[in-house]
Amino acid sequence: MVNGSASRQESTGELLTGRFEPRSGAKALVTSGHAVLLVRERHSDGTPFWTLPGGGVCAHENPVEGLRRELVEELGCRSRVDDPVSTFWYAHDSHEATVSMYTVFECSLLSEPVPNHGEGVFEARWVEPDSLPPATLPQVRYLCQAAVDSATGKD
Repeated sequence: MVNGSASRQESTGELLTGRFEPRSGAKALVTSGHAVLLVRERHSDGTPFWTLPGGGVCAHENPVEGLRRELVEELGCRSRVDDPVSTFWYAHDSHEATVSMYTVFECSLLSEPVPNHGEGVFEARWVEPDSLPPATLPQVRYLCQAAVDSATGKD
């Protein structure tokens, strides 16, 4: 992908080219012991998936402000946001031609998370990286394992 353009090859052999809208976002990597906090959301077709809490950052916010707002909206939690630990890209199927670049911050929650169905969060669960739900986004799988490996001194 170059300058907001994307190309992909369909199984028919036809080359599809298009433009996408980049979107900034922020996600929280919240750990407790060997577990990571995940939230269950749904794709536009209703299929559930698991990801890190967080979401889009508004134009008037910096990533930390946006993440704090998202954690209040999605989980009813205030948080302490620490340093960024990673980034990942996500192509949305619910926002046509939208690709988000998420900055992932190490975070601590200051209260128990309570999923807000109105914000599209249907469950919050502490999960060990070796037993992540099958529908966990691949980018999130990688980050969860890396976080626990780092905390336990594995490389």
